[in-house]
Amino acid sequence: MEHCLSGETGLYQDGTQGQSVGSSQPQAHSISSHATGLSIKRCNFKITMNNNNHHTEEISTKRLMVRRGQPFIITVSFSSPVYNYLQQLKRTFLIVQTGPNPSKTDGTQVEFPISHLGDQKQWSAALEEQDPCFWTISVNAPANAPIGQYALLLHASKSYCLLGNFILLFNPWCQDDEVFLANEAQRQEYILNQEGIIYWGTENAVLAQPWDFNQFEEDIVDICFTLLDIGERHQRDKDHTQRKNPIYICRTVAAMVRRVVSSLTGKYYDGTSPSKWLGSSPILRQWVALHCKPVRYGQCWVFAAVMCSVLRCLGIPTRVVTGFTWAHNTNSSLNVDEYYDENGMLLTHDKSARVWTFHVWNECWMARTDLLPEYSGWQALDATCQEKSKGASFCGPAPVQAIKEGDTEVDYDVCYFFAAINAKCHIWIHKADGILKPACICTKYTGNNISTKSVGSERCEDITHNYKYPEGMGWKSLFNDSMISLPQKEALPLKSIILPSFPTLQSHLSLWHAVFFAAVYHRTR
Repeated sequence: MEHCLSGETGLYQDGTQGQSVGSSQPQAHSISSHATGLSIKRCNFKITMNNNNHHTEEISTKRLMVRRGQPFIITVSFSSPVYNYLQQLKRTFLIVQTGPNPSKTDGTQVEFPISHLGDQKQWSAALEEQDPCFWTISVNAPANAPIGQYALLLHASKSYCLLGNFILLFNPWCQDDEVFLANEAQRQEYILNQEGIIYWGTENAVLAQPWDFNQFEEDIVDICFTLLDIGERHQRDKDHTQRKNPIYICRTVAAMVRRVVSSLTGKYYDGTSPSKWLGSSPILRQWVALHCKPVRYGQCWVFAAVMCSVLRCLGIPTRVVTGFTWAHNTNSSLNVDEYYDENGMLLTHDKSARVWTFHVWNECWMARTDLLPEYSGWQALDATCQEKSKGASFCGPAPVQAIKEGDTEVDYDVCYFFAAINAKCHIWIHKADGILKPACICTKYTGNNISTKSVGSERCEDITHNYKYPEGMGWKSLFNDSMISLPQKEALPLKSIILPSFPTLQSHLSLWHAVFFAAVYHRTR
């Protein structure tokens, strides 16, 4: 029985059909002896061996899942000996293509010769073993290739034959990949570990919530690419080559998470309480079952957990991080005021700008080739909606080191993370006679006990030092004198409190410059 591939489907190693190749791609058919002297019997993708070598065996045992920057092996078997057709074989190529409209112009379709030499810097095919009836070919994807679902075709003369389909992912094991992570224990934790812990509660009573990320369940990888497809449609982004960039992938996923899970704004009688979710796969599958309408409901830890699952599945090292006492929606200000009545009821008019007991976000690991070298490494990424004056409602990826240094001009959204973990919350009591007085404990400090699950254990690891210098060191020491000498706010009627505004200053100077001039302003009042 001849297994040469015809029509628009591929044949996998176990005989199951591959995914449909879009009609925009060259139609696959048998390469006949009359046309080129070649007739393909079958193509063996060596799925078990390749998936093991590429650390994707947990994703699938039936489909080829490989990582960029690392070769994979295929064997093409012919129906008859091919040694009589060597001249034709010199003009034999492989083609890889991805996206809805593959094109050589935009790099989503690449054709390359089958030769005796491979090239790790670009798509290449090296003939590893040659026999009259079969070829063993090593196919290499460059470390900067776009991730996605690919078709692999053989091109001989004027004929094309679809050999099959495969999925290409980021590769944290490859030094040339932007998501390369040198430590194997960390790769095991932040890519391959499907179980985790999310911390919440208060800084003095930390609670551990087990979570199943399930990033390698068979259908999750397809859901992740569906999520990317829909995200790109919402952004009206048709440039499929952007998928080579982990920054782009992170921002696309962060923008989509809130379309996957809707936030809890009141009672949850028409959905699931955020605290009832224990894993990501039920949420993602329900999203697909709802025809990609938001699942009800989630809060910050649910958003972060789902995003962690998606990014780990795609090959980006990711972890979930919790910070206790978090200033939310401060509009980059380092001061937050909360007003209470004499019975302790919150009166703050801008209820979106307040201090949360805890907040959960993500960190993803990558090289930031667009920034200074010291800003590569962990990047903070927050899918929870921010009420920003412009731009996307999510934040990041922001270099954690830039947050620590207070370098608020760095992309993306360093100023929001910086303010959230360095703000001071002043608590005021609004008395019955309209007078405003500071509470006995009148200041809360944010950004305490920033924590994540430690590598290889269930221990809670404090990573606050990654985000903040100890008191008396770093950027804070420049302003200690100014901050501690600010005059205490006098008891004033609520309506007479007018805070200073520096719109021009804030648009041209970094956040810490604004802090300095604010201190000067208060001194001269």
